Amino acid sequence: MAPDTTPDAKSLSQQQFGAHAASYVTSATHSKGYSLDRLVEFVQPADQTRPNQCALDIATGGGHTALALARHGAWIVAGDLTHPMLLAARDHIAAALADQNPAGIVRYAQFDAERLPFPADTFAAVTCRIAPHHFPQVAEFVRECARVCAPGGVVAVVDQLSPGDPQAARYVNAFERLRDPSHGWAYNEVEWQGFFKGAGLDIQHFEAFDTHHDLTPWAERMGNDAATITRLRAMLIQAPAPVAAWMQPTFAADARFVIRQFLLVGRK
Repeated sequence: MAPDTTPDAKSLSQQQFGAHAASYVTSATHSKGYSLDRLVEFVQPADQTRPNQCALDIATGGGHTALALARHGAWIVAGDLTHPMLLAARDHIAAALADQNPAGIVRYAQFDAERLPFPADTFAAVTCRIAPHHFPQVAEFVRECARVCAPGGVVAVVDQLSPGDPQAARYVNAFERLRDPSHGWAYNEVEWQGFFKGAGLDIQHFEAFDTHHDLTPWAERMGNDAATITRLRAMLIQAPAPVAAWMQPTFAADARFVIRQFLLVGRK
């Protein structure tokens, strides 16, 4: 199975996330956690050798990565394909920074992650967290990140990770797409490192980690009905052994499972 490369894929993402923008502002998975802390650590927005550095946060969603960088003094452009999501992020960030001084400056722009409307060599840091699995052309997205990143700057991506086994990867991605039809494809570690190397980025760091999710709130965040949640639970129950080893499902009052993620940092 290949990622969806049709023009409708982006329209579907806009529909899905426009309808559920507020839930991504309040989502604990997106608003905090290990991946956000580690991304900020590697971007180093408080590095005094690069004061007031300008960063770009792509597919900002609820604005959590942009907010974290701004709290460390960075000047941020937060962008998203979906206008309602961008408005939700703006309101969230403005409220969170209202009483903080000093803090970074955040500006907002609506754009396509695969066609960034910025000149080459513009940003000291380019970030994207828990979004590229929605992009039809991930290799093009990474090339655009590298293009707008200034020499010596960093590109830092957090996203979902697929197992290396093709059949297990198809099952994991089908599970994700049942919950969210705008899900394109989650790639494996080798593929992601290939995207970075192909864009001319020198890989500085890679790590994978598990995130744990309760099925019902995870599904309801995308507006899934009871019938869809039942089908998702059935997929967890019936998962082949390699998928079960990857997703680690357990069943009590609610099903619980793992989404494996990664942090990949490259330097231009």
